[in-house]
Amino acid sequence: MNDRPDVPSEDDLSDLIHWKTDAWQDPRMVSWYSSRMVVSESTNSLKNALEIGAIRRFAKGADLVDIGVGTGRAALPLVADGYRVTGIDSSQAMLDETRRLAAGAPISLKVGDLAALPCDADAFDCAVALNVLVHFPNWRESLLEWKRVVRAGGRMIFDIHSLDHVHAAYGADESRWPQALKRTQSKGDFTHYMSRVSVDDLVEFANGAGLAIVAAEPYGAFLGGGNINWLSYAELDATYRWKRLLSWFARDQALFDLGYFLEEAIIRHLTPRVTGRMFVVLDKRPDVQANARFAAEVAARDAALGKRDFAALQPWLPYTQEQYAARLGTLLEPLRSRRFFFGLFKTLMTRMPDFDLRGTIAPEVLSQYLSWLEHEQIDQRATRIARGWAEGAPFRFKDGIDVSIGAEYDLVKALLEKHFGIFDGGRQ
Repeated sequence: MNDRPDVPSEDDLSDLIHWKTDAWQDPRMVSWYSSRMVVSESTNSLKNALEIGAIRRFAKGADLVDIGVGTGRAALPLVADGYRVTGIDSSQAMLDETRRLAAGAPISLKVGDLAALPCDADAFDCAVALNVLVHFPNWRESLLEWKRVVRAGGRMIFDIHSLDHVHAAYGADESRWPQALKRTQSKGDFTHYMSRVSVDDLVEFANGAGLAIVAAEPYGAFLGGGNINWLSYAELDATYRWKRLLSWFARDQALFDLGYFLEEAIIRHLTPRVTGRMFVVLDKRPDVQANARFAAEVAARDAALGKRDFAALQPWLPYTQEQYAARLGTLLEPLRSRRFFFGLFKTLMTRMPDFDLRGTIAPEVLSQYLSWLEHEQIDQRATRIARGWAEGAPFRFKDGIDVSIGAEYDLVKALLEKHFGIFDGGRQ
């Protein structure tokens, strides 16, 4: 039994769905949310560029419906592109804010639920949802409703979290997951719950619903916040050092350009195993064979990733290794960009020390990174020795005071200088 009246039992989804649906009815909350959407903070601008870019890349037809339109973050750019857009949201306050931001641009807005749309059947060429299904457990029922309002041959585009990614990071046994991940799986935790699907889930659903899978593109490999990359959680996302580095994306154009290139030129061409989030594109047409080919293609890319050689990924990437090396060479010239990329490099080398990046990263950059990595490892060894040298020693405590405290600094200096031979003893 659940003793908390504000939290549903795990097998009762209705309270969670209602809470998620009604969360944005307060105009004050909507005003805060709207202001947050236009503030360039941390990786927000990068996230927006990736998401709007993906929707624009896959949108088709002339008549679009944006489900869970919010403040129009996806809808208004589509209106500007010339699409006829209808926005649906459960919150009238959200629709009022969208109308204000539209500033007279032609857009139809209606109050409605994502699983019961106030629209006729076969009314649209394309249904779009941005940052909506990630919050709801009833994704299958919602997609069937979206299918109803899309014309034959039409399209559905949405983002959702990847279960394959979580399994790649920690396995299917939830007891082995970190607490930060477990709470996103709990349907009793309204605030943190996130909906996740696997490639197998998508194929099974598409086959049963008479849909064809066009794409499942991963994105957001290092967006932070609610977009954690669980493969690098312990080394990066869980550290304040990494969060501080991500905060510079809002102020450093060179860092933004590097992140955008990595996402667009590498990440989205891989598989849902590599990131916590993906864009899914479904066409309203039955095609079991196409779905089987999609699954086989994902498996082939996963197998290529398993070879731990960047060259094995070349059949699916847009550039040659030489082109990647040249472009990265330019993008990594600024020190902050180089430091950010080193965090990714170090994590990869920690988890997969045999991953072959030769020919992809310029030799001088690769040499510097390997040197930095070696010196970090030496620093860590020296620190462990310095912190543990007095463990169990009879002289460690005198009158109840730990007299070894304070000796670590000079001991680390001596270790680096005389044992490891990488420090000349000078101080600045």
